[in-house]
Amino acid sequence: MNKKLLPLLILIFLTLTACTPPTPSETNPSTSSETTNPTASSSAGDTASPSDEAVTRPAGWAEESHSNDAAPNYAIVFPQDKVNQITITIDPADWEAMQADMTELLGEQGAGQTGPGGFGGPGGGQPPEGFDPAQGGGGFPGGGAPGFGGGDFTSVNPMWVAATIEFNGNTWTNVGVRYKGNSSLQSAWREGSDKLPLKLDFDEFEDDYPEIENQRFYGFKQLSLANGFGDATFMRDTITYDLLEDAGLVAAETAAYEVILDYGEGPVSLGLYTMIEVVDDTVIDRTFGDDSGNIYEGDGPAASFAEGTFDQIADSFQKENNDGTGWSDLETLYNILHSDQRTTDPEAWRASLEAIFDVDTFLEWLALSATLQHWDTYGNMTHNYYLYNNPATGQLTWISWDHNLVLGGSGGPGGGGFPGGGNNAGGDGGRGGPSRTVTFDKTEVGENWPLIRYLLDDPVYNAQYLSALEETVPLFNADALAAKYQSLATLLAPYVEDEAAFNTAVEQLTEQTYAQAEALEAFLAGE
Repeated sequence: MNKKLLPLLILIFLTLTACTPPTPSETNPSTSSETTNPTASSSAGDTASPSDEAVTRPAGWAEESHSNDAAPNYAIVFPQDKVNQITITIDPADWEAMQADMTELLGEQGAGQTGPGGFGGPGGGQPPEGFDPAQGGGGFPGGGAPGFGGGDFTSVNPMWVAATIEFNGNTWTNVGVRYKGNSSLQSAWREGSDKLPLKLDFDEFEDDYPEIENQRFYGFKQLSLANGFGDATFMRDTITYDLLEDAGLVAAETAAYEVILDYGEGPVSLGLYTMIEVVDDTVIDRTFGDDSGNIYEGDGPAASFAEGTFDQIADSFQKENNDGTGWSDLETLYNILHSDQRTTDPEAWRASLEAIFDVDTFLEWLALSATLQHWDTYGNMTHNYYLYNNPATGQLTWISWDHNLVLGGSGGPGGGGFPGGGNNAGGDGGRGGPSRTVTFDKTEVGENWPLIRYLLDDPVYNAQYLSALEETVPLFNADALAAKYQSLATLLAPYVEDEAAFNTAVEQLTEQTYAQAEALEAFLAGE
């Protein structure tokens, strides 16, 4: 070989060797299965991370319990024959921040007021001139005082903090936890209770902690924990969702949970909660098979669709998805409701209305909600429902939410479930506020609730509503419901704080159910 070429060949060989990447075993012989690349891994079920770098999952991460590859496991998360236990651990500094945030929103904890101003809602303040608490929200377009009997947290929610969740022998890290609710939250807060309603979001903090990207809880991203406000039986939400499902309507799943909280002073049991499936997380996809349509949560004056509230639609309906697409479908519904066609050409009005709104579902819900005496919703309060624009039909479909006050549930402090809350579980807690009258004929509902008033003033829809009431009779079977109450009572009794008060509450619920079943049959018989 030419001796002059030898140094050049050596140089080329060394250059090529330096450019060849080492194998994974050469760089990290101990690489474990918990180290994944979000852009390539099929086992973790994750989408690409912003950095495309390998992410080491937390210890104990398993596909069936933590990954978004796993389908929602209803048998584990929502069992019907047991009370699950879940432990929530919050760093003391984060706990203090949560309490400070709530104090800013609602005033001092345990101060016996609903807001800093003493009237209600974020910011408190006094009721506007002309407010009459006996008139279903009189004095407000669409009824319902902003903040009255519960603040409007549609646009301003309590803060999220990162927590550790332990359940079923597994651990989830950096889970988003915040307080939720309106009346249920404010009532517990002003009583000084730590038993506040909670919302969990398992990948809320994935941007801060890439190792939990797309973290799930047995297939669920979000879950809601209701604290039993106004319901010392802890079963009203469950029985209502079950009845909605029996009626063929959209219904969330529920299950009983004992919640253990540790914020630096050791674990403490907060007692019974009801875990409720979140509408915009899994309910819609499970029910419709497609959750790509607009999802709205109604909470605010325009949630009444009352005349004069058009400009408040965006502020009164929180979009749960499809940011940036506007509220044109809700605006169309509003305009059709208030069209002159309603009186000049009812047939054309009905056709236009049914093109944008699922009237059948709404009337079926209205019949069942009247039977359940569901006063804390549309027709009396401007919240506690969702609307979903079903892509298969182009119709906005009604989805009921929050049923802890049905069938005589107490709306007042001490109405059930809070430490030191008293025994007034089944009746009226005397909170005051908008009228709780719920009749079958809906004569008490005025034009400030047009989805009820305008539809029931139409002879065709009125007949359809009466037919829906007839169909409710076999669903609302008092004997069957009473047996279900006893079965649930047996399950829940070991976890209640005051068993005597609990048993009394179940008896009151049973009596109310029989009375309401008789009232429904009497109404339909024209008595």
